[in-house]
Amino acid sequence: MLAVIFLYLCFTGTMFLNSLIMSTNHYPLFVAAARIFGSGIILLSLYMSKHKDSIFGQLRQLICWPFLKYTFCLYSFSAIGFSWGMQYIDPVKACFIFVLSPFITALMLYFWYDERLSRSKMLGLVIGFAAVVPIVLESGHGTFAQVPWYMAMLGYIIFTCAVISFSYGWILHKELFSVVHVSSSLLTGAALTVGGAMTLALNFMIDKHAIFTMQLTDSFWWLLLLFAILTAIGYNLYSSLLKRYSPTFISFAGFLEPAFGMLYASIFLGNTISVVSFIALGALGGALYLFYQEELRGH
Repeated sequence: MLAVIFLYLCFTGTMFLNSLIMSTNHYPLFVAAARIFGSGIILLSLYMSKHKDSIFGQLRQLICWPFLKYTFCLYSFSAIGFSWGMQYIDPVKACFIFVLSPFITALMLYFWYDERLSRSKMLGLVIGFAAVVPIVLESGHGTFAQVPWYMAMLGYIIFTCAVISFSYGWILHKELFSVVHVSSSLLTGAALTVGGAMTLALNFMIDKHAIFTMQLTDSFWWLLLLFAILTAIGYNLYSSLLKRYSPTFISFAGFLEPAFGMLYASIFLGNTISVVSFIALGALGGALYLFYQEELRGH
């Protein structure tokens, strides 16, 4: 469970870094591509330093359609959606929206893969979803209150679509391991690199001149490097945890993200934590407890 807690510490950090970068550097495609590609290079370099002789043989296994589909959903489309949406929504609220991932994962597994959902799991999912609604509707919006309502709404929609793609990507991740037999670190590193390259190519096709004329803040590259490092740690750890826990449980443990989000906002941004946020967080914790008991029985 400590590894799961650390995972969401990393994910919360990436959420706030994404918000910080996008609030001053409005280049969502480039930011998404650079951080995904950079984190992939970091993981591949570390893996190659220990497995020079076998890496190329393993990489050949990844030349297949399931790998490309998994890469696009998890490391390209979702990354673009997260960066674009973070231009217009508060990072704490984004953390709460991210908790939608277990509901999406559970519903996908139920309808597409005939996975059984017990009454306790269903109750946990319903309580968790109900807890997210009031925090999103809460009027307190910090510096993002100046964003036009229609742009904020579009930001929520795009961010939610990214969460859907993210959730489906981890289901594809589990499927992919039945097709290929490689290390999870290598798979994650290769997928991040390919996903980042695809996003860079898309950015170049849409506006090839913008890449060379961007006006970036002085701290951009340092923040981007930290963003890429946290991304590499987070996605690699998520991939490893899927060997022990189900995709639904790992995503449902995302209730920790809004908890850490409120903590980060209080410490670094000086935000006050509202009563609504506390109630929503408590409800999410209770929902996780219901779900976790079922997960333990499954093991």
